[in-house]
Amino acid sequence: MTEPNFNLVDEPWIRVRLCDGRSDTVSLRALFHRCTEIRRIAGELPTQDFAILRIALAVMYRTLGTDEEIHDVWTSGSLPLDRIDEYLDQWHDRFDLFHPTQPFMQVAGLRSTSGDTKPLGILIPDSPGDDSLFTMRRDVASLPFAEAARWLVHCQAYDFDGIKTGAADDPRTKGGRGYPIGIGWAGWLGGLYLEGRDLRETLLHNWVPDNDHLQRDRALWELEPLTPEPRPASAIGPFGPAGLFTWPIRHIRLFADGDQVTRVLICVGDPIAKAFQYGIEPMTSWRYSDPQTKKEKSQTPLYMPRAHSQERSLWRGLTALLPSPRPQQDKNGVVLAHPSTIVARLGERVSIGDIPNSLVDVVSVGVEYGAQMSSYSEIFTDSLVVYPAIADPEGSSYACVIDAVKRADDAVSALARLAGDLAVADGGEPAGAASAARSAAYAALDPRFRDWIRFVDNDRDSEELSQAWYGLARDALSDLADQLLDSATPRSRAVRTVDGRQVSAGTSANWFRYNLLKHLPDARKDHAK
Repeated sequence: MTEPNFNLVDEPWIRVRLCDGRSDTVSLRALFHRCTEIRRIAGELPTQDFAILRIALAVMYRTLGTDEEIHDVWTSGSLPLDRIDEYLDQWHDRFDLFHPTQPFMQVAGLRSTSGDTKPLGILIPDSPGDDSLFTMRRDVASLPFAEAARWLVHCQAYDFDGIKTGAADDPRTKGGRGYPIGIGWAGWLGGLYLEGRDLRETLLHNWVPDNDHLQRDRALWELEPLTPEPRPASAIGPFGPAGLFTWPIRHIRLFADGDQVTRVLICVGDPIAKAFQYGIEPMTSWRYSDPQTKKEKSQTPLYMPRAHSQERSLWRGLTALLPSPRPQQDKNGVVLAHPSTIVARLGERVSIGDIPNSLVDVVSVGVEYGAQMSSYSEIFTDSLVVYPAIADPEGSSYACVIDAVKRADDAVSALARLAGDLAVADGGEPAGAASAARSAAYAALDPRFRDWIRFVDNDRDSEELSQAWYGLARDALSDLADQLLDSATPRSRAVRTVDGRQVSAGTSANWFRYNLLKHLPDARKDHAK
């Protein structure tokens, strides 16, 4: 029987959306050669897109040089395809999905202690939820090679934790089981990437090399083929983004029957030192972790990825997303947060003229896992179209945007207090009403902020931009306040004293209007005084 052959360099397996709106499937080599025709990677899930983008970026990190090249590469209108082709040719055999000794991101000859294999459902995230981004494909009997390759990459990036099939010849296997070593590295991230007008721009925006990593960084396919045993961390790092983007958190083997993959083995792979990846991982924001610093007895502060919250729109977290001119520190002088390298480098590149100040789409990707991180719970994504100038902490655009978010938060809090006070005045509890009002307020502000921020640029008058936002937000919150007051009961109109404070619909309305104008001032009224 002929052994299956499917090389990811040559065979189409990456689903994409073209700039003209059509869909296509391309090989890894074609992804680079057609990068100006391709709008974006467009697979089954946003997490899959993120994982595959990072495979392409690993190639970029291993073929391009230092950040000093960005201006020349950007203005060339293409990518250095000769270098990329040479690299893909050099490592061509390592991209064979079914190579007998070194299959792509797998372990050749991997077998369980029992000899059993598993159905493909464990490779594909699914969920019964109506609003879920999951694939909703529970009973998958077979997969074409192309789709199996996409889910293989996704599994290495995001696989959930828990007990796995025990691999024969792995000394960690106990009683036929492989015990938990953690989720895939990308699952820890508040994943971020920058999307340009085409895939070429996207790749360049997210390629942010650090000279310190150039000597030792290696992609998985450049290292010795995987075996069932874990690799020694001291020898493999990761030492840079290419190693991190291709990290084998699982030992996997795909089983083919004809031209389809029909079974799979997923065993524990190489654990990753999650508290030591700051400075290597460029596609997430970071938060200082005192527990990890103490646990590891580290002499320097340790940082963990800042995860996204499904309940919080991307624009509401811009303060943590963007670099700050004065980073917040604790009493010991430890910086408490850092932006992602890709966002920080975006502002730097524009400020020194390496790339143009053209609109980019900041895309976030996140996963919430279930109990003990042993299942997928939610997959979510968000995006925000902005000018890169907002990522320059010394620019007027940055100050304008940070001010807009803070004032929106303060004004929403004023509306939430109004709703809570009306509930108290009616003899009820404030928490539920305040929470509902807060949710309604952010829902109303969300489309308005997304439309407004597209115009925030250093070339525009920041005071006019701020006043435009104040007006949009003020009108939206005033309308919601009017609805709350219109629905107030006669009982709530009477003055009552609660915790030493007089509460009624009238006093609460006056307090709200005062604070609304305090947080979202109306320049027209100031001039009229």
